[in-house]
Amino acid sequence: MSTESMADGLGQVFERKFGVRDDETKIIRVYRVHKNKEEALLKLNHPNIIKLLQCGSDDEYMYYGLDPCLVTLDQLFLKSNDARKYKPHHIDGLLQLASGLGYLHSNNLVHGDIIPENVVIVVESANQDEVTLKWTNFGLIRSISEAKQNSPIRRNRAWLAPELLQLTRHEGNVDEISYPVSVMSDVFALGLVFGSLFLNGEHLYGSTENEIADNIVKGNPINMQKMDGKLCGCYGNELLAQMLRNDPNERITSKEVVVQLHSIKNKLIGKEKELLELCGHDSRLDLTGKIKELIQFGINLNAKDKEGRNALHLLCRYYLNPKLTNAIQLVIESGIDLNAKDNNGMNAIHYLCRYNSSQYLFDAIQILIQSGIDVKAKTNDGSNALHYLCRDNSSLNLSKAARILAALGVDPLAKDKHGWTVLDYWCNNEKKELKIWIDRAVPLIGEGYFGAVFKGKFEGREVAVKRVEIRHVKKIEEEALLKLDHPNIVKLFHCEEDADFMYYALELCDAALYQLFLNSDDPKKYNGRMPRQIEVFHQLATGLTYIHSMKLIHRDIKPSKILIKQKPGEDESIIMKWSGFDVAKSVNEKGYHSWTGVIGTRKWYAPEVLEKLIKGKKSDNEEFWGTVKSDVFCLGLIFAYILLEGEHLFGSSEYKIHQNIIRNDPVNMKNIDAEVRKYYADDLLTKMLEYDPEKRISSAEVVQQLESIKKKVILFFFKLESSNFGNRIFFK
Repeated sequence: MSTESMADGLGQVFERKFGVRDDETKIIRVYRVHKNKEEALLKLNHPNIIKLLQCGSDDEYMYYGLDPCLVTLDQLFLKSNDARKYKPHHIDGLLQLASGLGYLHSNNLVHGDIIPENVVIVVESANQDEVTLKWTNFGLIRSISEAKQNSPIRRNRAWLAPELLQLTRHEGNVDEISYPVSVMSDVFALGLVFGSLFLNGEHLYGSTENEIADNIVKGNPINMQKMDGKLCGCYGNELLAQMLRNDPNERITSKEVVVQLHSIKNKLIGKEKELLELCGHDSRLDLTGKIKELIQFGINLNAKDKEGRNALHLLCRYYLNPKLTNAIQLVIESGIDLNAKDNNGMNAIHYLCRYNSSQYLFDAIQILIQSGIDVKAKTNDGSNALHYLCRDNSSLNLSKAARILAALGVDPLAKDKHGWTVLDYWCNNEKKELKIWIDRAVPLIGEGYFGAVFKGKFEGREVAVKRVEIRHVKKIEEEALLKLDHPNIVKLFHCEEDADFMYYALELCDAALYQLFLNSDDPKKYNGRMPRQIEVFHQLATGLTYIHSMKLIHRDIKPSKILIKQKPGEDESIIMKWSGFDVAKSVNEKGYHSWTGVIGTRKWYAPEVLEKLIKGKKSDNEEFWGTVKSDVFCLGLIFAYILLEGEHLFGSSEYKIHQNIIRNDPVNMKNIDAEVRKYYADDLLTKMLEYDPEKRISSAEVVQQLESIKKKVILFFFKLESSNFGNRIFFK
């Protein structure tokens, strides 16, 4: 016995097993007279058009077995407590609707009944992120030639184009009327459907059918003002306005709708990357306003980076502001997938327990629990939230968080891939006594992909202690630091390990370069003295030249890897130090290194590395692909970053920076002082940022040119004595 599930207008829809398919299909019962539905469905084959699997008949009815679907589009807007409610989608849904309609039109067909109820939603059972929208109900479908002559029009006038409404005004209360329609009528109705999506089910032109019809004829979308400003700017001012023009001859086609949506999608992808970038870098400021602004663009909040992390993962890992719980609450309420997992199977609570050692840890855990996160979830290596809390977290007081997790059923006796239980980690008192001591009472100095940096002591000396999980230890870093001995390279004093971690006692510095350009109210901002710019450049270039002379390439040059240290003693001079050699690599006599994949930070790539990353470019000689000249390009970016006082030479967002580097378009070069450009940008930077690495100057040549610039600046300074320009160039 089948169950009626929805009305189709020409018949009813039932849930029933059908024919050769084992899964549930929709059986549509319609009167025999409407053979056009069968003909249309047999002709159509598109992922966004309902699929006809089989058809049959009896004495009274035609029966159609269709693709199994979940809900119709209008169910997006049911009340939250309605069991039939479905959660919203993003730009891909709009593209699917436009693509399906464009396909119909390309086959010389007019749908003729574009309303939310005639869109069905399919969710792939294997991946809840994969949602497909499909057009259905082809009872009024006609070929374009037939539609122009005589086509039925439904009585519901809220979804009709103005040219059709004007024809139906004097026809009275009839169910169907026959009038000429066109593909442009479909486009207008599609614009109305888009509008209802943006307004959460409300109609663009009013509330009652008569009001809506009158306003459509007048060209007055009275509810457009209710659209969020960002959404309206992205869609309403361009796309919707062109779809909803009263004159059908001025309306854009369904094909042009698809083209514009692709353009909008590219913009939104850039915004999605901005959101991930924002959440992945702890500014210690309130990020909620910026997050809300990006969300309002209608982006896919569940977008992930290459490691499978969404915005919630990144907030839980990096954001150490008192507003952490506000930011978490904001993205959850905005529809982020609370239980999404990254490539390692980690969800948001795993990230909190593993990385967040701030005083906000417990409150953040409670927010996730109250929102319904799966606290018992295990990652790919068998770790649960308690494993991460007791094994990896550096917080002094974990007992409060551990108790609430245990009370909710997280198993303290479950074993991770090492065979250790939570209790093993908690009660492990057999670790050998380390010579390196970590001061856990002060905040972390820094945090990276594979480790954290603490303040500590070694043999009575204050040091920076880098702690890395054993499984992530890169021997190249230890070997490089032991090999390198230069005043502009951070010193390694000692390294040792226990069962879980490798510890490096490193020279303690005062700040990293990026801290020089933080906002004045940021507690991490560096306000100490700095050498003259020319001196900073010379020290960095000298240190990099030494690294290259030792047959090494750094491969991860960025502001956080450049440290600032005040030298003790009478002169108290400021020394710039290179750090972060965990992805360094040995090079051959020509300065090339063997290829093992793109390494580094995405804003600080040389073009040849970007091409490898984005285009999958193959090298003529795969054995040796990378080059020390890539380091020189990144050093040029650092020089420009300093001259621009913290601004990137090639743009603001990662997406724009990538595009501009590939196009060789340093868009912010104009923001460097014109006189300064004469000394750096027009000569040195141009050579360092040469697109072709074969033509790019070497680090040693950078040092030589800086020494020449230094002499010119000194000479110019003495000529002008204490002029403003000399002061700006020489002493800044």
